[in-house]
Formats: sequence, structure tokens, C-alpha cells
Amino acid sequence: MIKKLRIIIIVFFVVTAAVFGYTFIKRRMTVDYDPPHITAEEDSIMVSISATDEDLLRGMKAIDKIDGDVTNTLMVVSKSKFTAKGTQQVHYAAFDGNKNVGTFVREVVYVDYVSPRFHLTAPLRYAAGSTGTDYLENMSAEDCLDGVITQQIKISLGKTTAVSSSATTQQMNVQVTNSGGDTSVLELTVSLEDYLLYSQQAPALREYIAYVPCGGVIDLGSYVVGVWTAGSVRSFADVRLSAANVSIDENGLDCGTPGIYKVIYRLTGLEGEALGTAELIVIVEE
Repeated sequence: MIKKLRIIIIVFFVVTAAVFGYTFIKRRMTVDYDPPHITAEEDSIMVSISATDEDLLRGMKAIDKIDGDVTNTLMVVSKSKFTAKGTQQVHYAAFDGNKNVGTFVREVVYVDYVSPRFHLTAPLRYAAGSTGTDYLENMSAEDCLDGVITQQIKISLGKTTAVSSSATTQQMNVQVTNSGGDTSVLELTVSLEDYLLYSQQAPALREYIAYVPCGGVIDLGSYVVGVWTAGSVRSFADVRLSAANVSIDENGLDCGTPGIYKVIYRLTGLEGEALGTAELIVIVEE
């Protein structure tokens, strides 16, 4: 009796295993586990920085062995940090009716990409002894990828140097990074002045940082908007002067060679006496 029971139990397990194995194999043969296969006409594409996801999907297809053409499910999933300036790895995905996901990666080059830019709408001149000075109050940053990124600006202060009996300078480095990981850095000089120097008339500029593409041109005269004194801007008429009282020293500016240049604007008075100066930082981009 015991021997017969053992045989029955063994047969039961053998049959159960056979049924399970058959069911498993049948399911593997009938259920789709393979993701769509994604292909691209080009492994690297060149697009504008304003390209849409549709532009980034150019020349791509997704084919599934069960559902056929599932190109309409293709989507941009993510973008890497820049692997080189203006170049990213873009990750794509497509899915079939059984929710299997196929993936693909290719290089995208943004042909009109430029690094983040700084803007400065007032000179970095302050009355000596003033407290709570915000060196970034007139500075902003913008990026062709992310738009306004002023909140991302970081500063670090360097040494302070006495340049005359009426002024000292403070070195300041500013930097900003966009979502692609590209960082722009600029070294600036803050001037801390006694009241007489701070109140001296000087050319007022609409911007104190300018960008020019290599080989481009810049109208230096167009940056002059009036007269700056003690933190305020007045029109030329208000102080009985004109734009003719401003001379421009290009100071070696070469728009054909990438680099950072400092153009000096000098103001003279009614009697031809030298008054104050202003500095325009011109960045010639690569």
C-alpha cells in the first residue's frame, strides 16, 4: 500500500511538471517579449537650437515583429549633458502593443549654439564704504537652451588693490552653467571710489558687456546713451554735452580673433577737459 502511494505521488509530480513545462513553453511561443527595432538614416544629425522633438526624430523608424510599423510611438526620452560644445546624445524610445520598449541613442549637433551670455546694464562702480552692496543687481544671464538663467550666476571675489588715493578695485569672477553643462566664466573688476570720483561725469552705456561672432561687426558708438554720475544716468542735453564729447579707444579690438577685449570710452567737458571713462567688455565668440 505504501509503495503504491509513493508511485501515485511520483506520477502526480511528473504530470504536474509536464503540464507546467508545456504551459510555459506555449506561453513563450505565443506572448511577444521582443521590443520594437529602431533604426535611423543618420547616426548624427545637425539641427537648430530651436529644433522640436519632431525635428529630432527626423529619419527614424521603429518596426515590431508582431505589430509592424510602430514609428508613430517614437519619442525623445532624454538628452545628455554636452559631449562637446553644442553636441548632445539624445535618447529615443518606441513601444509595441505588449508594452515592450525599444531604445536608441544618436548624436545631435546644434549648429547655431552659443554658450550662456552675461548682460550688465550699469558700471561696476560703487561708493567706498557702502554696505550691503549687491554686485549682481544689474547683471543677468541668458542661454539659448534655457532662456533666462540669472539665478544660476555664481560669483567669487579675488584680491582688493588700491589703484589711487580715491579708489580701490575688487576682482570678481562670475560664472553660469546651463542644463547642457556648458559654463561661461568672466573676470570683472569692481571699482570702490570716494565721493568725488564716484560723482564725476562719465559716458553712460546701454550695456557694459557685448558679444560679437568671430568675423562680425559691432557699432561701438551705438552703446553710448548719455552721461553717468553717482549711479544715475542723465541725457547729454541735461548736462549741455553731446555724443561728440565721447571718444572711443578700441584698445586692440579685433573682431576676427576670438577673445575678450576692453574698449574704453572717454568723456571730455565743454572746455575739452578730461572727465570720466567707461569700459565696454567685448567678447568675440569662436
